[in-house]
Amino acid sequence: MGKLTWGAVRRSAIATSALLLGACGLRGVAPAQAQGGEPLESPVVAYRIDDHRYFEITPKANGLCTGRTLYFVDTAKNIRSQVVGWDNVMTRGKLIIDAANDEYLIGPVTRGGNTNCSSGGGACGGNKMPYSTDGGRTWKYVWAYSYDDGLMASGATAYNLDGTKLTHALDLTLARPQSDDWRYVPGFVFVPRVAPVDTRVQCATPASGGAR
Repeated sequence: MGKLTWGAVRRSAIATSALLLGACGLRGVAPAQAQGGEPLESPVVAYRIDDHRYFEITPKANGLCTGRTLYFVDTAKNIRSQVVGWDNVMTRGKLIIDAANDEYLIGPVTRGGNTNCSSGGGACGGNKMPYSTDGGRTWKYVWAYSYDDGLMASGATAYNLDGTKLTHALDLTLARPQSDDWRYVPGFVFVPRVAPVDTRVQCATPASGGAR
């Protein structure tokens, strides 16, 4: 038998690799094809302000949003920005963003970096509220009250209505809002200039079972 040349060895290796890929069936195939032609996961609206502004998220195949990211979209200004990682508590309290707001926006409150509160002892990382002062292009975070409370925004002010019916206000124009910047507003009644489409955040469309 003659000596094998490098070219022959290389051609043999390529042929073997092709056979292995063919036998495995799924290797080198796009995810949608590997799932038998099922469509790729698509984003859904989690909260809508008006006809061109909304928050969206892409649920997992089972309809859950754990581990996914909430995005803000403004189709009129061609904005799509990352807001915050999904936290299941976002569906608990109301979120009312005055649709007349243009530059000042807020997002649902999250428990912060460590969302494992089941063990007790307050290991939640601290409640954080996303807010934007540039129409949703960029987002910052500030300490917030409980995620169970109602959260509202009108003009350059965010409002928190806690479980004891006390309203606190936060001026979003401040460069770096701190927890003590929330001030008590006695007798305040929130009435948006233009009501938003939604008043709560949800993980999935109502047809698929509502918030998860």
